Amino acid sequence: MNVTKLIAAIATFVTAGSVFAQEYAQPDAGFVSTKSRAEVYSELAQARAGGTLRVAEHAYPIIAVELTKSRGDVAAELAQARHDGSLRQADHEYPVIQASGTPRTREEVRAELASAISSGAAYQPTNH
Repeated sequence: MNVTKLIAAIATFVTAGSVFAQEYAQPDAGFVSTKSRAEVYSELAQARAGGTLRVAEHAYPIIAVELTKSRGDVAAELAQARHDGSLRQADHEYPVIQASGTPRTREEVRAELASAISSGAAYQPTNH
């Protein structure tokens, strides 16, 4: 009985293996190159030398673009946006609140907090 199951299992694996082998296709099947390897390497070297192809840290090609603004132009636009308030500088787009007036002392803040807690305007957590 065990021999029969073993033979059936082997037959199943052999059949499944032949099915998968028939479905395999070469990755470059049907591709016909019009350039030689030397021509491709020559074009690659020209692109790297001309600055139109750059290779990043992970060897992904980065295509260079023509810049229309100078570094100074971008810095000036950034300063103007910060000045007129159109650029938010805090994390998660929270508005930047400018400090105004004279800052209170620590004692004044503590007294204000104690007053708020005693009046019920502020919650006082309890330690358990």
